[in-house]
Amino acid sequence: MSGPIEVTASGIELRRGGRTILDRVDLTAPAGQLTALVGPSGSGKTSLLTVLAALQAPDRGEVRYGGTPVTPHRRRDWTGRVQIAHQSFGLLSLLTAAENVELAAQGLPARRRPPRRRLRSAALDALDAVGLASRADHLIDDLSGGEQQRVALARAMVTGPDLLLADEPTAQLDAGNRERVSGLLLDLARAGVTVIVATHDGELRERCLPVFTLRDGALR
Repeated sequence: MSGPIEVTASGIELRRGGRTILDRVDLTAPAGQLTALVGPSGSGKTSLLTVLAALQAPDRGEVRYGGTPVTPHRRRDWTGRVQIAHQSFGLLSLLTAAENVELAAQGLPARRRPPRRRLRSAALDALDAVGLASRADHLIDDLSGGEQQRVALARAMVTGPDLLLADEPTAQLDAGNRERVSGLLLDLARAGVTVIVATHDGELRERCLPVFTLRDGALR
């Protein structure tokens, strides 16, 4: 890690197909804290998360990491330091859980990439953190939805990010694993990682500060 990243969004507007998805959103996610985006389905949480991750550009407004403007075109500068765990997972079904996680580490810039001999152990450590060390060599299609969700989180964690964004990270988990993942995200924030989650999970929300509530694309 290079250090936690404060994320600021100023005047974010996003429109798609004639609809306003995000409407003049201003927020600050403090460095090294666990921040939540909450609100009903369709309120714009996922869209805002992808804008904050610099995966899509807003029609208006600006996102800054530690005071530096960031856009999808400049996201390469943050490779490895900024990671997102998508709700749709985005895992490769022909690979095992460990191989999916290893791929994320292999894609790091040389200065941040673990030595080849340590890729496997780094992947196993990340899977162990989410309770899946015993499933490391199982193909993705052989895992449940909740297990795939945790593999996606392990993949995002393995690079040692300074900013981690997660879309509904506990949505498909049972009570025990919800507690494990919520605690893990809080521990990451306490260790200096800036964590931003979009969530419907009331228990996870209680662990977050600040909490931003979206409704119809605007903060309420």
